Amino acid sequence: MIYLTLAILGACSIGLLFKYSENHGLHRYSITSINYLTASIIALIMSVQANLLPLLGNMSADRLWNRVSDITTNGGTLPVGNSVLWAAIIGALTGFFFLNAFIYYQKGIFESGIALSSMFSRLGVLIPMTVSIIIWQELPSIVQSLGIVLAIVAIVLVNLDLEGKGSLQLRSSLLQLFVFSGAGIFCSKIFQKYSLIEHKGLYLLLTFFTAFVLSLRVLHRKKQGVGRSDVIVGALVGVSNLLTNYFLVMALSQIKAAIVFPISSAGAIITMTLGGVILFGERLRRQDITAISMTIVAVVLINL
Repeated sequence: MIYLTLAILGACSIGLLFKYSENHGLHRYSITSINYLTASIIALIMSVQANLLPLLGNMSADRLWNRVSDITTNGGTLPVGNSVLWAAIIGALTGFFFLNAFIYYQKGIFESGIALSSMFSRLGVLIPMTVSIIIWQELPSIVQSLGIVLAIVAIVLVNLDLEGKGSLQLRSSLLQLFVFSGAGIFCSKIFQKYSLIEHKGLYLLLTFFTAFVLSLRVLHRKKQGVGRSDVIVGALVGVSNLLTNYFLVMALSQIKAAIVFPISSAGAIITMTLGGVILFGERLRRQDITAISMTIVAVVLINL
């Protein structure tokens, strides 16, 4: 359980570092860029050690889409050349979604706190689950269906103004966090669905590097500087980001996925909520506490 615990603490540290940066007026986009630069460097080192970079010379676009369509119907994985290209394409797309998810995660923490931002980030799993039902007919079980219903109710509850007229007031940053997080998770799924698992290192490298390059464009457009504190916090977020994924993979090698995913998701929400309350004095409305509790149950049910 040590790897699972470390994965939960890693996810929690990202949220707490973002909360610290927002409270101290650090540059949001600078931290995002440093984060992805750090993660890219570490992923590059890991790819070099695994001798994965030479595979980029074997990329092949030959009948790629036809092969993907065939696998969708008959199962299997792509040939090596197609798999490397698929890792590059999906990695770049994932990087775009991850970058936006990180930006809206920070905005969500600033506007709504760690607890609710963590909740909407974790609920992003509903998007790949919904698409999987439509494309691959991966129908949810009765228990998972109950989790989906609870999650939807929780989202509505958070956005419901019970203290006013009971109207639905959508929190834009949280909803965009939900969409981009879900899209990123879906990209990871379609990489794993079709590519060779040995190419995961390349996929992660291209994901982080694409996010870094795109973040530089955003940083230039926003005209934000890069201070010493931005570099330190951004590097810490980057290390936490990579280690969280590493520890999660290690946990999956020792514990069943049916245990790892619900515990890691629920554990991250709980630890970040407690961290926000204890360290930063966050105050939650009664309906927020109810929605977070429902989300924890929903995430567990969805991953069973």
